[in-house]
Amino acid sequence: MVQIFTSANNFDTVNVKLGESFLVKLREEPAERIYSKETELEEGPIWKMEASTGLRLIRSEFIPDIPDTTTVPGVHEWEYEAFELGDQKIEGKYPIYRFGGEEKFRLRIKVEE
Repeated sequence: MVQIFTSANNFDTVNVKLGESFLVKLREEPAERIYSKETELEEGPIWKMEASTGLRLIRSEFIPDIPDTTTVPGVHEWEYEAFELGDQKIEGKYPIYRFGGEEKFRLRIKVEE
């Protein structure tokens, strides 16, 4: 069974077995970009995720609440594989263009045998 981590796990420390994969699922609203002051709107996820070198990104996918749409809110899923023992981490930033500031996500992962 694959472990799933969400915003409820923000700033948590979790245990994952070496070689196992796990999911990070966070809410995302693609329409947030229309409030950006940038002249060219970026493509891709609004969440900017970074993982330490002992974690391998297997898949990144946005799943909208309404199928076959691209501007409605939904859930972004990242699937990672733990391939190095020890302390690992995932950090994410989500710019909030409408109001300024950003949301952050941090997860510490202890990879064990």
